[in-house]
Amino acid sequence: MSNYVDPNVAEGLAAFGLGEKESAVYVELLRGGEMSAISISKRVELHRQFVYNALAMLKEKGLVVQIGETRSLWRAQNPRKFMAIAEEQGLRAAKLSEQLLALAPHKVGQEFEVSEGTAAFRTRSIENVRKAPHDSTILMITGQWEKYFERAGEIMHAEWERVRIAKNITFRMICPRSFKTAMEKDAENRLLTEYRIFPGLEESLVDTVIYNDHLDIEMYGEPHLTFSIKNPEVAASQKKFFEALWEKSEEL
Repeated sequence: MSNYVDPNVAEGLAAFGLGEKESAVYVELLRGGEMSAISISKRVELHRQFVYNALAMLKEKGLVVQIGETRSLWRAQNPRKFMAIAEEQGLRAAKLSEQLLALAPHKVGQEFEVSEGTAAFRTRSIENVRKAPHDSTILMITGQWEKYFERAGEIMHAEWERVRIAKNITFRMICPRSFKTAMEKDAENRLLTEYRIFPGLEESLVDTVIYNDHLDIEMYGEPHLTFSIKNPEVAASQKKFFEALWEKSEEL
């Protein structure tokens, strides 16, 4: 095949079940816009049947759409589709986990999970807010600001906020004093959000995020690591700790 697919991109596509041929066809459609299977075949130097097979697989995954019935053209879906696929996979995995836990004849104990990398961080963050109850509250003790937005990216952060606001979820954050200017600017446009400053809290590479039934510890090193503890009792105790800090924190 003549068209070049960046190895990092190819590795990412492979994680979604795309082989070399499927990746080449999808990337070529992104580059070239609407094309026929014959045109794709010529550009990627693949036998037409391989292209048809790849297109069928990509269509099944919802990554391409077919236009017309006679002389069919094909178009790649927006790459953000992969975020939706990842979220769906995460929700299916969570549902399967609960179903399997229900089959256990004995208590399986506290759930503890470690995830690694920026992609896993983004997927987990979206999954967390989607699973959070309506009208609930998410709490954060943060040591980072710029690194969060760097790792989250604009697309994930916007989706996280969209889901949060739609579910009427309040977000409360305790931050170092050095974040005050950024928080004041952010608070002007961010709904259902409260910020406070804790005296003496320094910037660090760790965020603690407390949800309804679990807490995540985000470590902004290389690679990014998330330690998640699913235990309602632990989450409740951390909420009490947060409230104690909140009472001693300064308003903006």
